[in-house]
Amino acid sequence: MISIVTPLLNEKNYVKPFLENLKLLDGNFEVILVDGGSSDGTIQEIENNLHKFPKNVKIFRAERGRANQMNKGVEEAIGNILLFLHVDSYIPNDSIGLIEKNILDRQIVGGAFIHKFSNEDVFLRFLNTFGYLRSSMTKNFFGDYGIFLRKDIFRKIGGYDNILFLEDVELCRKAKKYGKLIQIKCNIITSPRRFIKEGKLKLTIVFVLANIMNYLGFRPKFLLKYFV
Repeated sequence: MISIVTPLLNEKNYVKPFLENLKLLDGNFEVILVDGGSSDGTIQEIENNLHKFPKNVKIFRAERGRANQMNKGVEEAIGNILLFLHVDSYIPNDSIGLIEKNILDRQIVGGAFIHKFSNEDVFLRFLNTFGYLRSSMTKNFFGDYGIFLRKDIFRKIGGYDNILFLEDVELCRKAKKYGKLIQIKCNIITSPRRFIKEGKLKLTIVFVLANIMNYLGFRPKFLLKYFV
């Protein structure tokens, strides 16, 4: 069984379409939503529409912080495979089966999908291309790539580090000590809302520089001083 873990914080406008997409998935899975203290009615939106969503949706609360919320979700998960999804990301209907098929190889401990923004311009196309080249070479994935991992491996590495930046990359770096990470050859579609809100050029530069420095061995706690 696969446990889909999603952190939430003021996602009233995104959580309903997200869950409607998950309802289309084939296979055996549960959905674990972990709210970090939403004040916009996110929880009420879920509860009011719960009858429209997959029957196996569970809601929990945790202290604010993406890493902390996802760790809480894993504590509550009953699946032996974890899939971490952002609320503005959408995966293909056959994703559950694809993950289960690939993870049958005991040398493979996890992986992710190919990231693609839902709408593109020159900066977003560049980020898609740069991101694919980076992830295919390093197998260090960001959260909006749809990271999946065996739960026993997640526990061995101590879960997500409670940091504000590149926590997903650090998770992958540690996981690779126990086996292979792969990239499934199908797209996960993600909203570019953060790039639109905070400035595409600015975030593109930050994205590229932070990745280069991380690749050269600078850890997230050092990069926090300059990029967050």
